[in-house]
Order: sequence, then structure tokens, then C-alpha cells
Amino acid sequence: MIELYLSFLLMYHGALTMLLGAYGILPPYSGTSHLLANVVGLDLNSHPNPLVTASFSLPFYLGFLSIGLITTSLIVNNIVGKREKRDQRGVAAIFTNDT
Repeated sequence: MIELYLSFLLMYHGALTMLLGAYGILPPYSGTSHLLANVVGLDLNSHPNPLVTASFSLPFYLGFLSIGLITTSLIVNNIVGKREKRDQRGVAAIFTNDT
């Protein structure tokens, strides 16, 4: 469930950045700055030159942690799988009998 939430968060962030980039507005990568635009909010009010704060917070670090955990588990499963199938190489593996 956490992976699904973080994936949604990354898609939302990417879509928001592309939408702002289409209008020639580049949000800051760190710090606080004003967007030089009028933004209509979800409350349907116009906000001239809104203040935007960019920082690395908990969801950012949780995303990296979940990607690291998934990658580590895939690598470990791949290594264990190769060790188990080491003696089943080639055509001879088809004709072997474990009895």
C-alpha cells in the first residue's frame, strides 16, 4: 500500500511540474520563491504570485527507502534462484530423474 501511495505521489509531482513547465513556470528545486503567475486554486479563487516552498520531506525519503527495499529483495531472490538451478543446465536437465 505504501508503494502505491509513493508511486501516486511521484506521478502527481511529475504532472504538476510538467503542467507548470508548459506555461513557462519553473518551480524551485529547493527553498522558497514566488511563482510569477495567477493560479486558480481548488477553492476557485485566483491567487496572484503564490509562494511555493520546495524541500525534501518524509515522503521523498520513504520513496527512496521503498525503492531500495524492492531492489534488494529482487537481487537476493535472483542470486538464490541461480544457486538452486545451478546443476540444471543444458539439455541434460530435461532427462534427469530425481528418484
